[in-house]
Amino acid sequence: MPNWLSSLFTRPQPLVSLRDIEGAERLAAEVYDRPPNLEDAPGGKRGEIDPGDRFVTGTPSNPMIEPLGEKRTEDLAFRAAVVRASNELAQSGAAFAGTAKQDKVNEVLWTMGYGGKMQVRKWLKDGGIGKPSAALRDIFKNGDQYGFECATAMMVIYHKAILDHIGDEAFDRLFTEPRNLKFFRWNIEDDDFVDVKRLAHVPSKLKPGSHYYYKNEGADPKNSAWGGENVIYLGDGKFYAHGIRGASGNFVVTEEEILTTLRNLRSPGSTIEPHRIDMVMHLDGLALSKKAVPDTVEV
Repeated sequence: MPNWLSSLFTRPQPLVSLRDIEGAERLAAEVYDRPPNLEDAPGGKRGEIDPGDRFVTGTPSNPMIEPLGEKRTEDLAFRAAVVRASNELAQSGAAFAGTAKQDKVNEVLWTMGYGGKMQVRKWLKDGGIGKPSAALRDIFKNGDQYGFECATAMMVIYHKAILDHIGDEAFDRLFTEPRNLKFFRWNIEDDDFVDVKRLAHVPSKLKPGSHYYYKNEGADPKNSAWGGENVIYLGDGKFYAHGIRGASGNFVVTEEEILTTLRNLRSPGSTIEPHRIDMVMHLDGLALSKKAVPDTVEV
């Protein structure tokens, strides 16, 4: 694993690491499909990405200079947050749950409802008020008390990235009553998440921080939970795939480890190959920042 990716995976990480210019430069190489040289322009925070920083390509005698800009600044920072949150969840000990009956939560901070609905407790047993930021962080701190399927894992990761990107105060403002933070199995999402989600069903190159899906049409009915696998691409050929363990010992795996696992869970005699479908989802970092902190980010 290259040093830049390892730096995103080290815990604990200060929030500033999400805007580290060296890590952003390496992410940009995969996100924008070219080898950019990101120059830390004068006037901004040294060592951090900001809109005034510049991509410099070409030759010294004929350089091509392109400002990073506000949108790409927030996009790279948020993608870094997704990569870090994915690795943190992989290290947390949170388990895979193939059915709603196997789902579990820390009941001090969460309630578990019908069909796998987990929701932040509004009132704690000690008389305190439940905080979405604290409840979400607990999944990553005490993962052995939690179990959910891969679609829920995607939501947990993306919301942790939102938390790290905008901070506790803005996060609690977004995900408190009447929009109290909750996760469902499969595809029910909160409105604030949907507002900043960008989903396309088109052929797409892999980009760190984006969500993809591997379909396993030949899955054995006895293993219906493995009819497909939601994953997040981490860069450098690595994915977060909840429930699939590879050589890493946790849920950070290669594409071949994903495909091999899904093949082994097909019906006897099935020859239908699992494959990544034409679907990509990511969150708009700039839209997210404006939504979370409308008074300080110009529209």
